[in-house]
Amino acid sequence: MVKDKNNRSVLIVTPHLQGLGGVANYYKAILPYLKEGPFLINHLVVGTTKNKKKIIHRLTDQVNFHNKLPSGYELIHINPSLDPKSFIRDGLLLLQAEKKGIPVIVFFRGWDEKFAQLVDSNLLTLFRCVYGKADAFIVLASKFKNKLRSWGIKAPIYLQTTTVDHDLLDGFDIERKVQQLLEKKIRILYLARLEREKGIFETIDAVRILRERQIHVDLSIAGDGTTRIEVENYVQGIEVLRGFVKFLGYVRKQSKSDAFANHDIYCFPSYFGEGMPNSVLEALAFGMPVITCSVGGLADIFHDGTMGAFVPPQDPIAIADKIEKFILDREKMAATARYNFQYAKRFLAPNVADNLLNIYNKTLNKKK
Repeated sequence: MVKDKNNRSVLIVTPHLQGLGGVANYYKAILPYLKEGPFLINHLVVGTTKNKKKIIHRLTDQVNFHNKLPSGYELIHINPSLDPKSFIRDGLLLLQAEKKGIPVIVFFRGWDEKFAQLVDSNLLTLFRCVYGKADAFIVLASKFKNKLRSWGIKAPIYLQTTTVDHDLLDGFDIERKVQQLLEKKIRILYLARLEREKGIFETIDAVRILRERQIHVDLSIAGDGTTRIEVENYVQGIEVLRGFVKFLGYVRKQSKSDAFANHDIYCFPSYFGEGMPNSVLEALAFGMPVITCSVGGLADIFHDGTMGAFVPPQDPIAIADKIEKFILDREKMAATARYNFQYAKRFLAPNVADNLLNIYNKTLNKKK
């Protein structure tokens, strides 16, 4: 890989890196490794209203981006979601870069299915006129790649994942965890934004069903969101769960590592429009069997029956059945833990950064 960074500058357009979203966490994890590569990496924050009047912050984003363009960037990398807000904002950024003759990579981080249907029915010509000018795309699921092709996109489309922060695993010992799986009562973890469509109520109901079956499991709920109070009240109203459900709140850094390390099965039965649920990759890295739905990029990377199990959306009985099957076969659970730990190494930040740098090189070589 070329080590001379002269005239090899890349501008990555990101949300504020102190934010709590998946895109911010992704770049916080991989930026140190990107900066060790052959490019001079800079990033520009867009989408934040901090210290701005809300009615003008979208204009401010465009002006700030415009002011960056004379700095000699060789490549622009933008990170929209396929939704109304990003479609307009990042589309205008793309057009600015295209007018200056700077290659652009579009990494679709989220994918709103309802908005995708709107593109299909009413916005396809506009999508082709704007996003069709990009030099390469990155998506998190093969079905997103197939949809872009059906919309007439001819540029290269790369299938990638999100990442696991290497630092999260400091001090983690998979064999110690396996030994715990074989010896103790099983603890279930739900770690995600507390939204109905992310399966939090189905997870609670599944644990209720298990305890009613006299299968003694505990549940910890990590995260915050619009349904937090509703979730807490729901748990309080189920007598069989009292004393067996713990709320951890929003966790990060060491508290997040501890949550994954100290629990045994990860339950995330989301039917939300996910791209690639980062928490699932983190759970795999900590050797946890995962119970989830086949959403977004999980359909491409998750080995049903080997890493855990896919369940139908909104089906707490199916969730309870899959968890019970693991609990009754601890040797199978231990084998799954070891497999997931090894498999998840490909998601660690250094490896994901290398993949992204290779895409930068391919895009620039093709442009030349």
